[in-house]
Amino acid sequence: MLPVLHQIKWLLYSLLFASMLFVVTLAESRIATAQGAAAISQGFKTNETNLATGALVSFESGSQAVVQLANNARANQLLGVVGDKPLVEIKGNDQEIKVIVSGSAPVLVSDINGVIKSGDRIATSPIDGVGMKATTSSQVIGTAETDFSNISTVEKTIADRSGKQQKIHTGLLSASINVTYYSPDEKKTFIPVFLQQLTSSIAGGRTVSPVRILIATTALLMGFMSIGVLLYSSVRSSIISIGRNPLSERAVNKSLIEVGITSIGILLAMLIAIYLVLTI
Repeated sequence: MLPVLHQIKWLLYSLLFASMLFVVTLAESRIATAQGAAAISQGFKTNETNLATGALVSFESGSQAVVQLANNARANQLLGVVGDKPLVEIKGNDQEIKVIVSGSAPVLVSDINGVIKSGDRIATSPIDGVGMKATTSSQVIGTAETDFSNISTVEKTIADRSGKQQKIHTGLLSASINVTYYSPDEKKTFIPVFLQQLTSSIAGGRTVSPVRILIATTALLMGFMSIGVLLYSSVRSSIISIGRNPLSERAVNKSLIEVGITSIGILLAMLIAIYLVLTI
């Protein structure tokens, strides 16, 4: 009876460890997403002479090594924002500027398209290097982490397309940098925001559709339920078998090992399936 209990404990500990490892991995991804993660920058060459911290930059046409200030006309080549002291840096030449491509960083924004609030997406604007609130489908630099009303701003006067003078306010606003294509329809979804952010981080920063998130969540729940039912029925039948026939201990041990391998296989298949659903 004692060896069988040891086998059962080994099986339960193994599956518990695998499940906890998976949950911890997801939790760490969630925390990194919620906190904006550590800022990561990379060095790029530029021909610009006046680059302020937080300015939006994009690749120059036909080049993946030289950057310039971003605006609406260059939104498709959007890369990141000019950084000052990122936590992680991919070092380059001393003549290169630091461009933050991921993580939490200050972004130079304006109220030209409305006052930005926490959770709003930030897109390029008609002004070189300055972002604005995204209200139409476009490439965005990331998501605002604070309200525009809570930051220090500077008033500027610019001329619109008709030549009329217009006063706007600009300032540095903390945002989670993640260059993606944004559609306003994304907000109209039943998926919780934290789950959208988690699946996006697993998918390498790409926006995941609600249908894929629902399929992945269903697969996760079904996988854990299947493993739970399998373990419960196996342990229960093993105890009953040993109670009725003590000589069946060897067969029970073999059966438990097979159940353990099957459960681990189900767990791996579930994780692979979820990853494929979110990334392909």
